Amino acid sequence: MNRIDEVVFKTLVPRSPVFTTRAVMRLAKTRSDVATRALNNLASRGLLTRVMRGMWADVRHPDFSPYVVVPHLLHGDVGYVSLLSALNLHGMIAQIPRAIHVVVAAQRRAITTVVGRYEFHQLSQELIGGHEPYGRLGLFELATPAKALFDVLYYSARKGRRFVRLPELEFPSGFRRREVESWIRRIPYRNLREAVRQRWNGIPNT
Repeated sequence: MNRIDEVVFKTLVPRSPVFTTRAVMRLAKTRSDVATRALNNLASRGLLTRVMRGMWADVRHPDFSPYVVVPHLLHGDVGYVSLLSALNLHGMIAQIPRAIHVVVAAQRRAITTVVGRYEFHQLSQELIGGHEPYGRLGLFELATPAKALFDVLYYSARKGRRFVRLPELEFPSGFRRREVESWIRRIPYRNLREAVRQRWNGIPNT
C-alpha cells in the first residue's frame, strides 16, 4: 500500500467516507497532480467515487450517504439538512425529495453531483438553528423534527410559497410542539409570522 492509499483508507475514510483532494495532499505531503492521479487510479479500480472536482467518497462505506457530502459543500459555513429532506429522515413523510435540502445563512446556488443534487435555502440569522449532529459519527447536521417542520411552514408562507403542498405527516413520539411555536415567535415580520402560525394551526394531529 503506497502513502496515498494509506492516507485514504487508514486515516481519512475511518473519519468520514467523504474527503477532499486537499486533505489527501496535506496528509500525504504531496502535490495536487500526484494526489489527483492516485485518486483517479483508485476510482478506476472501483475503490473510490469522484463526487465532483476535488471531492471523493468511499460509497461502499456503511456510513456513506449523499447527506455526508453536505459539510464539504459548505466549506465551513453554517448549514444543516432540513425541510423535506429532514422530515423524510425523521420518518415524518414517506416521500423522498428529489434533491437534498440544506438551510444556510448565505445564499448558494444548487449543486449537482454524481451522488445527488443539493439545493440551498437561505434563512436570516435569527432563524438559523435547531439542528444537531446526525448518526453514529455525526457526519452532518440535521434539523430537529420541529425545526424541519418550521422551516417548511416558513418557506410555504413566504413570497413564492415553496413547499406549500405538504405531504401527509406522521408525528414521531415526543414531537416538540412548543419548539415550533418558539421558532414562529422569532419571525421578525408580523404578517409573515401570522401567516406561518396560521399554516401551523391548520396542520391536524399535532
